[in-house]
Amino acid sequence: MIDLGSIRRRRGVSCYHQLYVILAMALDKGVIEPGSTLPSETELMRQFAISRNTVRRSLARLELEKRILRRRGSGTIARRVQTQGFSPDTIANAIDDSETAKQTTTSRVLQIVSCKTPAYIRERDAEFGEKCLEVHRCRSFNRRPFMLSISHVPERLAMRLKRRQLGRQVVLTALAEMGILAVYAEQTTTAVAADAVAAQHLEIEPTSALLCIRRLSRDRDGRSIEHHTYLYRPDRFHLRARIDIERAPAGAGWANAGTTTLMPAWL
Repeated sequence: MIDLGSIRRRRGVSCYHQLYVILAMALDKGVIEPGSTLPSETELMRQFAISRNTVRRSLARLELEKRILRRRGSGTIARRVQTQGFSPDTIANAIDDSETAKQTTTSRVLQIVSCKTPAYIRERDAEFGEKCLEVHRCRSFNRRPFMLSISHVPERLAMRLKRRQLGRQVVLTALAEMGILAVYAEQTTTAVAADAVAAQHLEIEPTSALLCIRRLSRDRDGRSIEHHTYLYRPDRFHLRARIDIERAPAGAGWANAGTTTLMPAWL
C-alpha cells in the first residue's frame, strides 16, 4: 500500500478535508500516477482510522474536480488532469505589465456596503473609525478567478466617494482624484482558510488555503486612507521577489531588491 502520511485530529480542520488534501497532493506530485488505482475505501478507512462516509466525501470531491474516475467493481482510477492553460507565473508576468494586465484580466465589483470596521483593522489603527465602506472585487485572468479583494475606507473619506465611481475605479485611484494620496503602507503576508464568500467567488472549496496580503495605506500625515485585503488562489498566483545578499562586518544578510510582482494600485 502507498504510504500517504497520516491524519491529525485537531480543531478547525476536518478529517474529510485532510484526506482530500493528502490524496490531491499525491495525485499532483505523481505519487499516484494517472491510470493507476487508488487505495480502496476500506484500505483508506484502515490506514487513516476514519469512517467510510469521510472517505466517500473526500473521493466525491476529487471526482467532482475530475481528478479521479470511480467505477463500480473496478475501483477508483487516477485521471490525467488537464492543465488550466496558464501558470501562476503567467499571471505574475501579466501584472508586471499594466497594459497587458488590463487586456488579459477583468475586475468585477461584487458588493459595496457600509459596515462596522472589522476588529483586526481597529487593532492595527484605533483611529481608523468605527464605521467604514467595504468594497468587494473579484479579478480574473482569461475568465478564471484568481483574486478576491476587500477594501475598507474610513467613513470620513467614504462619504466623499460615489458608488458609481467605485464601479469603474479602485479606491486608491478614486481617492487620488480627490487629492488624497497614499504615500506609504504597512503590509503583512500570511495564509488563511477560505470562508464561504471567498470559496464561492474563487471557485474553490471552503477552508482551502489562500495567500493573504493585508495592506494599510496612509497619507503624508500618517492617517489611514484604506485597508486592503487581497486573497489569492496559490495555484494561480505567486508573489515573486528578488533579494540580494548584503555583506557587512557584522555578517551577511538578505535584503529586498524590489518585488518582481509589484501589486499595482489599480488591482
